Amino acid sequence: MARARRRPRLWLALALLPAAGVALAALTAAAPPDPAEARAMQIQKLAIERLREAARAASAGDAAAFSQALREASRQVGLLLEAAPSLPSSVREGLRTTAAGLEARAASPPAGYSPDADLGAIDRAGYWLRKGGSAGLELQGSFARGKPGAPEEPAYGGHATAMGPPPVEMPTAAGPEATTIRFEPVRGQLTEDTFGGGPSKLHLVESGGNGVALIDYDGDGLTDVYVVSGFELDERNGRTRIPHRNALYRNLGGMKFKNVAAQAGVDAAAWGYGVCAGDFDGDGRLDLYVTNYGTNLLYRNKGDGTFEEVAAKAGVAVEGWSTGCAFLDADGDGDLDLYVARYVTAPWDEVLNPRLFLTWRGVAKVMLGPAGLPGADDLYFENRGDGTFVEKTAPMGLSDTIHGYGFGVVATDYDGDGWPDILVANDSNPNFLYHNRGGHGFESVGLTAGVALNGEGRAQAGMGADSGDYDGDGRLDIAVATFAFDHNSLFHNLGDGGFEDVSQQAGLAIPDAQQRMTWGLAFLDADLDGALDLFFAHGHLFPQVDQYPALHESYAQKNQIFQNENGRFRDVSASAGRGLAVLKCNRAVAVGDLDNDGDPDLVVSAVDEPPTLLENTQRTGNHWLGVQLRKPSGNRFAIGARVTVTADGRRQVREVRSGGGYLSQNDLRPLFGLGRSAAPVDVEARLGQASWRWTGIAPDRYVTLDLDDTHRVAR
Repeated sequence: MARARRRPRLWLALALLPAAGVALAALTAAAPPDPAEARAMQIQKLAIERLREAARAASAGDAAAFSQALREASRQVGLLLEAAPSLPSSVREGLRTTAAGLEARAASPPAGYSPDADLGAIDRAGYWLRKGGSAGLELQGSFARGKPGAPEEPAYGGHATAMGPPPVEMPTAAGPEATTIRFEPVRGQLTEDTFGGGPSKLHLVESGGNGVALIDYDGDGLTDVYVVSGFELDERNGRTRIPHRNALYRNLGGMKFKNVAAQAGVDAAAWGYGVCAGDFDGDGRLDLYVTNYGTNLLYRNKGDGTFEEVAAKAGVAVEGWSTGCAFLDADGDGDLDLYVARYVTAPWDEVLNPRLFLTWRGVAKVMLGPAGLPGADDLYFENRGDGTFVEKTAPMGLSDTIHGYGFGVVATDYDGDGWPDILVANDSNPNFLYHNRGGHGFESVGLTAGVALNGEGRAQAGMGADSGDYDGDGRLDIAVATFAFDHNSLFHNLGDGGFEDVSQQAGLAIPDAQQRMTWGLAFLDADLDGALDLFFAHGHLFPQVDQYPALHESYAQKNQIFQNENGRFRDVSASAGRGLAVLKCNRAVAVGDLDNDGDPDLVVSAVDEPPTLLENTQRTGNHWLGVQLRKPSGNRFAIGARVTVTADGRRQVREVRSGGGYLSQNDLRPLFGLGRSAAPVDVEARLGQASWRWTGIAPDRYVTLDLDDTHRVAR
């Protein structure tokens, strides 16, 4: 039964406030530019550019250029140490280690070079320079600075890169924009609250929210909803742990759902975070992998409406704090491997007894992190083909050398070579992009490809990520969700292995969007016109901001949808139905056609509340086609396949993908809007190095296409 929404009690909120009489006006005064810091920032950017040159030279096998670029990068790092003496000692030590390592590697062969660790140290220095390196907060993990007598430090960054005083004036939001997009909330169906800690969110573990999976677990043709939950912490009683169970809502048709998690055996009472789906054992039934703060779970679908938990038996019972995940056939052997992102190392005693609060925008007391907390390494597991996995992170070239704060994972073939690549959105660290070397491991190319940093050359607070062809050029672009007072990023695929940050040109960097904090995001064709729109799920990190109107921030926030108009996005949220007026502290979003009417619906998770079910009620009259791929064996749901639909001379590309977004799983059926065209369409599918083709398929229905020899294209 749904419980009333909990709100922080007044006495607790007041206990977290700073001393009365804080002068907000003083915070808004801009400090004069510091020439020394400006010079240090310029040196930092030059060091990053030299790293790019070294990585490009390594990829090309040019040993001379590689050596020269690394030595120049080492020199720039040395100059940075001289130019920025106020950097924290841990940052300076990281730079010294990096400079020495660059010099040593300059004499080594370029093969296998990854710039991630070097980039991580250099970007961290830039992070402190941008946010006022003189603050002196040491990056030495956990709550070491909470000792008696230790100075209180301002929170430079928190989850993010967008810090500073509250803005003097906020821009006026634009009026409603006309749109054919419509979403309406469906109430009374997804009723269970999801939890993550206590209402005041005193530790970083309590902040991340919960993932959602849209899967047809029982094979009845209706997409069901799995929602992850976590522990509640009772702040009235010493932060006592109160377990809450995950929910599996069986789709009864007509937008009616029933929670059958207990009967199905997937009602874990763990501290859940993310979820992804895939048929790991090749029996034709979708299984679920659930990431936790604690031990991860693997639910094997038994085919009778129930699951069994087999993570330990299968070798994937990962401990620690895991976040995003994805199944993918990384080595092309026909079965699904597993990638698991992880965030920070956070012992239980620190979660239950948080001892240090930082200062948000000079005013509100908030939690520590992630800066100052040790990052946790991501992991990769190879499927042995017998129902078990073996951890092969390092042998596959996927070592997390910067110990990044990983969140969203997207397994996408961004270069169209038939091999799945891996994108990881890292919070306050450079994003990872791993290029698949034809099934023989991966190489880290995020820096040279242009997605590790944004167009300004800085790491953002990456939360969720998604991949889709927003401009119709046949190449998959990348979107990354980021923190408040920073813009969400859109990276345009240039087709040569590189990307360009086009957030400004594409219309995403508008002031109203930057005010909000984004977690989940998704490409979707909401109005079936054949162009991918963008949905963003918003909610703040800190409940305490509600106590300070001068911050112009709120804990609960409205979501946004941006309509795609010839490759440029327009915020139409105010006119897109009552579903975009729902005010919650939102986190994850999953996309799928829950009523099989041919348009994408949404499920959005929220902190300490039930998820929001949004029905797509567009009435454009546009046509559509949904595709369900089936393989006769192995990877039965064709995860990793690229599907291309040609209608009236226009080609659209989608992928069948496990995981993605923010900690979530979308419907595995690619859905194509066809606009006004009702003509039969042609469909192509590529999985690995094999291709299939079908012609003359009538629209306005779902079709199941078998990847067998009948429609296979000879190579």
